Amino acid sequence: MNLIQLTMNDKQVNRTVGILYTVATGLVITGAFLMLQHHPYGLRILLAGFIAGSLINSFDTFRLKKKIKRLEEQLNAKG
Repeated sequence: MNLIQLTMNDKQVNRTVGILYTVATGLVITGAFLMLQHHPYGLRILLAGFIAGSLINSFDTFRLKKKIKRLEEQLNAKG
């Protein structure tokens, strides 16, 4: 069992991941808008959004693969 499973249930983790995806998307949109306006930090904000989105996606994919594996093992144990 990892630390996240000890502190949060699946519904809370799903909500948190959704919020983090929204924040990353907001950073990307804000960074793109600032790039259009030639703001000096637009590229940094845009890259921060892309990096945050990639990290969140990696974490979520790993978490869901682990959940699928656990559910498949439960299904095989019953059948």
